[in-house]
Amino acid sequence: MHPTRRSPLIALILATCGDAGDASSSAATTSDTTSNASATSNASATSNELPTTSEASTTESSATTGEPSEVAGLELLPRLAGLWTGPATMTPLGTFARMNMDMRAASGQVLFSKADLDEMNNLRFAFEIEAPDGKPTLVYRNGGYFLGLLRDSRTQLVEHDAKAATYRFCSTSALGCDYIDARWSFSDADSLIFDVKVKGKQHVYWDAKRVEKRSLPDPFPGDATPLPSDADFPPMPSLKVDVSWADPLAADGAVWIILTTMDCDLQLKCVHSRSLTKGAPAGSKSVTLTLDQMHPGPYKLNTVLDRNGNLATTLYPDKGDGIGALNQAVEVKPSGETAVKTTIIITL
Repeated sequence: MHPTRRSPLIALILATCGDAGDASSSAATTSDTTSNASATSNASATSNELPTTSEASTTESSATTGEPSEVAGLELLPRLAGLWTGPATMTPLGTFARMNMDMRAASGQVLFSKADLDEMNNLRFAFEIEAPDGKPTLVYRNGGYFLGLLRDSRTQLVEHDAKAATYRFCSTSALGCDYIDARWSFSDADSLIFDVKVKGKQHVYWDAKRVEKRSLPDPFPGDATPLPSDADFPPMPSLKVDVSWADPLAADGAVWIILTTMDCDLQLKCVHSRSLTKGAPAGSKSVTLTLDQMHPGPYKLNTVLDRNGNLATTLYPDKGDGIGALNQAVEVKPSGETAVKTTIIITL
């Protein structure tokens, strides 16, 4: 696991979110990565060839009737479905070793992913059909919560080349590309570049690899009726994890939970789908952490009690830290809250 230092990462979330209410780019919530994804129901990517498509390069299209086949750029969605990981560089605060995004269907109309720092700070990506100019258009949303305040930017597809697999999104505000210019491009099926400029200045460059595939409903989206331009995210389930340990903490520490679809080793070398940290005060023997907007399904849960509070710096559990049972099976229900308990059983 490669969590980054807390204060720079919080600042990166703020920096990449632009003005309040109009976010722009990505922050780096991180974990160590390996390419040995296990064979699960979400199998690892096996081909580096781009998906084929008959759609030609386009910047304009005629009025649509709302059929999915008539909305430009929708072939991007299956190209993005999957667990992606890679460094986020050229940000206002420098380079961040890893950003993981698990892009899956959150509904029959929305592709969604989320990365969490803590319970007040996170990052969200979403793709959906809206009609910012009165015509059904693919929209990319970026934002999340910074210190509990929501930022949510919307950008619309302005040009793309399906054969070359390049897609350009610009702000739906009056400033358009002069405000947010976000470009997604693929060199092969499992390699993408996310390149964002805000007000003409480089804001983030994410060089990511897809390490696990995710299936989408067929067709996706199943309904191309535009969603309102102020629509909330689809309802999604949550996961509550109660973490306990035997002896009260002698000093303030922190608890980390890491969810994956593959096994982790004792050094937690694995690619996380979601992770979260929360402070544990001196004298405590338990902490409850809640991950909302979860994709339902099976996960492996790993837990760390960071007794000396340095995990974000060392990037791995060290002497004195506690670890729960490795790779505890968890099934997140399709709706509502799934509650699980885990116990710290090993002290390093």
